[in-house]
Amino acid sequence: MIWACLGLVTIAVARLSRLITTDELMLPFRRWATKKWGDDSRLTYFVHCRWCTSGWVGGLGGVIWAFSMLPLRYWWFAIPAALSMSYVAGLLSQLEEN
Repeated sequence: MIWACLGLVTIAVARLSRLITTDELMLPFRRWATKKWGDDSRLTYFVHCRWCTSGWVGGLGGVIWAFSMLPLRYWWFAIPAALSMSYVAGLLSQLEEN
């Protein structure tokens, strides 16, 4: 059960990262970020980079997953889970580009 939930949250991280960085729905947000902070800012880069976005979304996903699935003494597992989620989301984004 825990592994299935981890997989599900990982796929959700990949999807949310794609939503933020490339989907048409979030285009106004990305344009707003570019206009507000300029083309060369780190925040603008963040909303256009799937690897970067998946790191933050994966971190949040890892914490949510750990909070909902793990006893308090295993919370340390949220860190590698978040890193794994981010990495898998980045790999999935590369598969879409090919």
